[in-house]
Amino acid sequence: MRTPLLHRVTRGLVCAAWAMLFSALIVTSAAAQNAGSKDKDKEKFEPVVRSLETKDGGTLKGTYFQSNRGKDAPVVVLLHMADGNRMIWQGRDSFAARLQNEGYAVLTLDLRGHGDSKGDGAVGVVAQSDKKTARKAARKIEYSQMVEFDMEAVNKFLLTEHQQGHLNMNKTGFVGPEMGATVAAFAAARDWQKTRYDDAPAGSGMETPRGENVRALVLISPVQNLQGLNIAAPLKLLSAPQRGVAFLVAVSQRDKEDKGQAKKTYEQISSLPRSDERMYFKEYPGTFRGTDLLGKRTKLEDNMLAFFNKHLRDLQIPWTDRRPADERDK
Repeated sequence: MRTPLLHRVTRGLVCAAWAMLFSALIVTSAAAQNAGSKDKDKEKFEPVVRSLETKDGGTLKGTYFQSNRGKDAPVVVLLHMADGNRMIWQGRDSFAARLQNEGYAVLTLDLRGHGDSKGDGAVGVVAQSDKKTARKAARKIEYSQMVEFDMEAVNKFLLTEHQQGHLNMNKTGFVGPEMGATVAAFAAARDWQKTRYDDAPAGSGMETPRGENVRALVLISPVQNLQGLNIAAPLKLLSAPQRGVAFLVAVSQRDKEDKGQAKKTYEQISSLPRSDERMYFKEYPGTFRGTDLLGKRTKLEDNMLAFFNKHLRDLQIPWTDRRPADERDK
């Protein structure tokens, strides 16, 4: 059990980390406003509904908000809660629209079995069954399919947009609420585990990456165990200092269960030296969960934007051709 002294020290570190984040934001605000004004003078693309095909034969629906910054555009993928859908992020004054106005490319997604991506998924097969065990087993399969197939379809879509010069997938961020937090964490870990192409001298570090794109994650009301998918495993891989992946863990103040799981999630990524420079824990008023925190005067959207500006948009990672070297010569 944490001692009062350790609690105060940890709380102080978290507060200090947030202070540094917003201090940096204020220092660069003038330059950001000038850049933002220039971006807003450019052509603005209307959101477009896109269909993404998965390797196991599924079709997902997403809405794509193309950036007007081309190869300079970072990209954010917005997921949803269990039984939710992508519409929570959309609308005239939505977070997706706000990100696009700031120069980001954005993809909102209905994961399989949700929203417009509903179909004969694993859960749908047993939807009429009264057997809780059958539904639980089907749900576990479906969550694994979201990581293996749905998020890989997202990666394929982003790669196509990247190669066309519409965005820079080297600067990718995920937002995952509740169920979406687990899917985002496992998908990001999968992205970082992909072996590079063998197209450069061994050990040179110049090989073209197949992954290594996800640089920042927002986990809202994360759960530790989602039908057998334990979030601790991907968090351990992603929080390694050499990867430099940044995290914002967000939760409501007054829901003890959610708060406990979110705190454990934060502890799993913040134990290494200097982790306070890229790991943040933020509590919000009320007992709202996941995307229910949006638009409740919590300033969650403000905090997410500040986080992505520092740990995604402002990263000095240029656009690069993601084809292996031998294909570029053709």
